[in-house]
Parts: sequence; C-alpha cells; structure tokens
Amino acid sequence: MSKDSSTPSSTRSIGFMGALGIGVGAMVGGGILALAGVAFAVSGPSAILAFTLNGLIALITALSFAEMASANPQSGGTYTYAKKALSLQVAFGVGWIVWFASLVAAVLYALGFGAFAVFALQQIPAGGFSQFLENDILPVLLALAAISYFAFSLRKGTGDGGAVINIGKLAVFAVLIAGGLAVFIQTPFDHIANSLDPFFSGGFSGVVAAMGYTFIALQGFDLIGSAAGEIKAPEKTIPKAMMGTLAVGLAVYLPLLFVMSTVGVLPGGSITAMSVEDPETVLVIAAQNYLGAFGFWLVLVAGIFSMLSALQANLFAASRISLRMAEDRTLTHYLSRIDAKYGTPVMSIWITCGIVALLVLILPDVAAAGAASSLIFLITFALAHLIMILMRNRGYKESDTFRAPFFPVLPIVGMAACLGLAIFQAVVVPAAGLISLLWLLIGAVLFISFFVKKAQTIEASEHALDPDLVRLRGLSPLVLLPISNPANAASMVFLANALAPPVVGRVLLHSIVIPGQRRVNWIKVWPQAAMPPNMPLKPLSKLACDPIRLQQ
Repeated sequence: MSKDSSTPSSTRSIGFMGALGIGVGAMVGGGILALAGVAFAVSGPSAILAFTLNGLIALITALSFAEMASANPQSGGTYTYAKKALSLQVAFGVGWIVWFASLVAAVLYALGFGAFAVFALQQIPAGGFSQFLENDILPVLLALAAISYFAFSLRKGTGDGGAVINIGKLAVFAVLIAGGLAVFIQTPFDHIANSLDPFFSGGFSGVVAAMGYTFIALQGFDLIGSAAGEIKAPEKTIPKAMMGTLAVGLAVYLPLLFVMSTVGVLPGGSITAMSVEDPETVLVIAAQNYLGAFGFWLVLVAGIFSMLSALQANLFAASRISLRMAEDRTLTHYLSRIDAKYGTPVMSIWITCGIVALLVLILPDVAAAGAASSLIFLITFALAHLIMILMRNRGYKESDTFRAPFFPVLPIVGMAACLGLAIFQAVVVPAAGLISLLWLLIGAVLFISFFVKKAQTIEASEHALDPDLVRLRGLSPLVLLPISNPANAASMVFLANALAPPVVGRVLLHSIVIPGQRRVNWIKVWPQAAMPPNMPLKPLSKLACDPIRLQQ
C-alpha cells in the first residue's frame, strides 16, 4: 500500500529523519535516566540482562507494529489497527488504553524532568533559596511548567522530537560511554569483578521485576505509528524508522548500563546500594565517580533534555490518538478541532496536556508512574500482536508492504511475553493495576453514556464505503435476494451484486413458493466477487418445502 487513501500526500510532512526523531526523542535518554536506578535497586547489575530481554521483546513487537503501520498508514497507532480488525467497542477500549499509556508516560518524563532540574539547581549555591529548593512541591511545579510550555509549542509544530535536542543528547551519551570504556580498560580486573558481584542480587524475580519497571524505556518506536498519517512514503519510512529507533536505543542503553555498574562504582561499593539510596539520580553519581564534575554535569544536562524530548514526543503521540478517536466519534468531536493557521489538533493537544497535568498532581512519584506506564504499554503491545495476526490472516489490500518474518511464531511469542510480564507487573505493583482498572471503568462509563450511538453511525457508514474494513474484521455480509419470477432474475442479481460489499459480500438467492403449489425451493449462496454475470439457477442444495407451513 503506497499510502493511505484518506490522507492526501500534501498533508504528509514528516520524512525519515522526522519519524526517527519522534521515536528517538521518546526512547533514548528519558526512560533509562529515570528508571535505571529503580532497576538496579531491585535486580543489581543484572539490570543489564533485564534491558537486553526487554530489547528482544521490543524488537519482536516493533516488527508487528511496522507491518501494521506500513499497511495502514493512518494516525492513531494501535487504536487504528484495532478499529480495522475488531469491533467498535473493543477498538474504543484499546484506544482508551493506548491514549492513557502515552499520558502516563508523559507523566513519568514530566516528573523526571522536575527531579533532574531540581537536583541541578541544588548544586548551585543558592543562599536563602536553598530551603525552597528542598521543598517536595518544586519538582511538581517544574513538571507542570514543562507541560504548559509544550501545550503551546505543539500547537505550532510536528513534535518530531527536536533534531537539535536529539543530536545533542546522543553526543552526550557517546561521550559518557567512550569515557567509561577508556576508564574501564585501565581499571583492575578485581575491581570490575567485585562491582558485578553479586550479579543477580535480586534473583531471577528481581530481573523480571526490573523488566516490568523499565519496559517503558524501550517505548518510542510505537509512537511513529501514532503519527503515520503525517509521514511521507509510509510503506518504506515507517519500518526503517521503527527499527532505527530501537537500534539507537539499545546501542546507547546496554554499554551505558555496563559502564555505570562497573567503573561508575567506587571501590568497596555496589551499584545496587547506590541505587537503593538514591534511585532517581544514581547515574549522575556514577558518572561523577569516573568522569568527575564533568561527567556529573554531563548526565544532568543530558537528563534534563532527554526528559523534555520524551515528554514532547509522548504528548504529541497522545494528542494524535485522541484526534483519531474524536474523528471516529469514540471521543467527543471537539477534540478533532484543527487549528486554522498551523493545521494541528489544538483541542486534542490542550486536553491531553491538561490530563497529564492532573495526573502529575495525583501521581507525584517517578517509580509509580513508570510501573503503571510499563504495565499499560505491555497490555497494548500484547493486543497489537493479536491484531497483527488477525490482519495477516484476513489479508491486506495489497501485498507489497513490509511483512514481519517467521509468522505466526514471532507475534505469538511476543504476545505471550508481553502478557506474562504485564501479569507479573500487576502482582508486584498492585497500584499500577488499580490505576489501569480505574481508567478503564471511567472510559466505559463515558463511552456508553455519550459516544457509542454516534460512533456506531459512523461505523455503519464506513462499512458501506470501505469493503477492506469489512474484510479485515472477518465479516461476510449476506444479501438475501427473493425471486418469484425467473424472468426478473438477471436484473435482481445485478441489484444484489451492487448492494453486496465487493470481494467479501455474499448473495443468497431464494425462490418464492406460490401458495397452493408444491415445488422445490432452490437456494444458493455465491461470494459476491464470484457472482457470474448470467446467473444459472443450479442449486447447492434442494429443500422440499411445505407450502402450507410457508404461508404460516
């Protein structure tokens, strides 16, 4: 599929670098800096293994997303795919969850920005303001300020993650990794071995817990699908951008974690103890241990900009999800209002930012926000694998777009892994499960009370206009054609052929029995695509009909 027919090519303004910027902006930096300390605290150095396993699950998931997004290049991400393959009610549930996932991810990065910014300010002599900097409300206020800034800036731009910010933070991480490897070469082997011992300080359950806490750090590639309707040449650009995002993320994460857990630890210390004491800024302290004050400020600056770019990318993606749902009337149509000057969904952006600000006040804790966000994304990714299997089995409109390899083994493995990790996360962090359940209940009440009737009307219209949608949902509409006069059969068949959706529709021919006569009723069902122009009345089955019972 070269491009989505409902999206004019003139409105597609994001190229490969812009799409890659959305993914990299959301993935690289913010997640690992905010949650690496939590992972090290529960699993020790084996957090490196946790990130590696998460990377494998993310790769399998990215392949499924790349297939669906390139074949269905419309904004909305998983919600769009669910609406094509599942029922309206299920699609709303998926979209509601996916929207919330991006909202909670934005909360994580907003709070992360506040924590890093306050920590940086505390290092500067402040005199009489030092007591104010110790106030717990300050990170929340800074988070709200960042959200307010993006509420207005996203109205004017595409939210591609900021090329300058992305290049800058990647350069910072390259310096941190290169400097760490240079120190690693000169470090005695005994120190390296002691810093990694015990490797599994939390056991295998600690590794799984770390995977649950930090899976959000590998989130970002999916946001490219949320903006698919604005991406140029989506059938080629989207798969490359998704794979590129994941490659960049893992190329930064794994060596950085190894360096921090080895040369970033002082003799006699451990990354586990450092993380338990100060999980939010442990990487800052570790960088200071091997690069001095330069490394300290390098991580702080990288952290601040990484959190901001990840916040921007998630706010952008969340606004596009709600926009798509509003266009389908599964959310209020006011969210589909487009700014006349900039062409951006202004109402969707403002409502999204408002909900994130509210959640910041409700969940002023980075670890809780990370756990809830990871849990919700794992659920949506499991659903994405299922939708991809359904779509592949039911066929796409064209066959020249990207296809994930080893079907259906890989999506089944990915779905099982995501579900298993989500269940474990819900058990370990019950608050995350409760938050998700509460959001679903709120959505169900709103949908049933306000949105379902209008959404069903639009859905019926889409069924009539888009036979591809009917096919992807696995439907096969049946048109009943009663014939009492064989002389009119040809014209009646022509009319039924026009009414039945192309390719997937069927026509049922039924001859009418005249009361007082006894005859054979001829029935045949033809697929609409195979309907012959001169329809012969040769039956698939003969049913003896009692005219008296037919009259009744």
